[in-house]
Amino acid sequence: MSSLKSFNKKLILINIFSAVGAIVSIWQTRLFYVTRSGMGDGHSFCNIGQTFDCTAIEMSSYSEFLGGFPVSGFAVAGYLLILILSLYGYSETLRKNIRKLLLIFTLIAVAFSIGYLAIMIGKIGKLCIICLGVDVINLALLGITLSLPTEEDQYVPSTGLNIPQLFGAGAISLVAAFLISKGMNPQDGIKKEDMNDIVESVLSAPVTPLEIPSDVPTMGNPNASITIVKFSDFQCPACKMAANAVHPLMKRYPNDIKFAFVNFPLDMGCNPQIKNKMHEFACEAATVAICAHQQGKFADAYEILFDKQKDFEAGKIADLLSSIPGIDLGKLKECTKLPSTVEKIQRDVSLAEIVKIQSTPTFFINGKKLEGGLPTNLWIEIIDRTLNKK
Repeated sequence: MSSLKSFNKKLILINIFSAVGAIVSIWQTRLFYVTRSGMGDGHSFCNIGQTFDCTAIEMSSYSEFLGGFPVSGFAVAGYLLILILSLYGYSETLRKNIRKLLLIFTLIAVAFSIGYLAIMIGKIGKLCIICLGVDVINLALLGITLSLPTEEDQYVPSTGLNIPQLFGAGAISLVAAFLISKGMNPQDGIKKEDMNDIVESVLSAPVTPLEIPSDVPTMGNPNASITIVKFSDFQCPACKMAANAVHPLMKRYPNDIKFAFVNFPLDMGCNPQIKNKMHEFACEAATVAICAHQQGKFADAYEILFDKQKDFEAGKIADLLSSIPGIDLGKLKECTKLPSTVEKIQRDVSLAEIVKIQSTPTFFINGKKLEGGLPTNLWIEIIDRTLNKK
């Protein structure tokens, strides 16, 4: 009976690890959908340095199956199946082949871990802490399964789990994982037809001739086949949401996109098109961004200014950039007071008037105008279809 007791104790460990694996995978599925919807801020706890970047992993095409279903959703199903099988192991009549079945599925899990680790290193060039945690869970499950006593079927008559029961467990796991993943998607209520209409309206829009000054801030590949120009205001809440949606695209398409930023502050202090008081700190924020660009720090300033919109105070916006490595705040503050800096804002505003900018944010994708923001997944659809037309 000692072997049977050992078998049951190790089943408990498998129960625990598979349940934890399911919870972690559900969490990762939520991260996938939040990142793809543009509702995240790009500052996941597991984005650490240049090596660990969960956003890059979730934005990668390797994190999804056909139809955009997350890989982590299938991981949820796998863990639920292992959990169900381990629960079957307590049954005297079903125990006989449970060790063999657990061994098959934990080996599949470990094989997947090895394959996905190779993809992260060889294809994406980034690692995900959550994924590595899943790898540890998979190895633990395999190790515990290998240590299960093989004599447990000697103690009681047992027919073992049959094929219909196995398929039933698999079906339950898949359906549960699908429903859980569906519940994690903040865009679940949006009809696919409506989303397709939005994409079609952008792709079919006429091309507006747009000559961007050579010194405007840009990110991405300067020779990219797709140029996204954003007319924006750093104090505009909708612009912040749009930034959160567009920023992850740079990680998915590092060679295919050039992103250009043009100031259009909704502040009559520097924008003569604005006739009423709106964003009182927008002009100052624009000067700070321009001067950060002159020090080669625009990308950092871009993120910080949108992140800290609620902290804007007159005369103190430049101080928000103090955390940027290597930035010279004294030089930056002097730059914000130069007439040439204000002239660049006025030049941007004049360009906005030429192309009839009515609101922020407004985008041009290879000259095709888009007013307002889009979820990241719609940007992906637009960019993929644009690239396929090349």
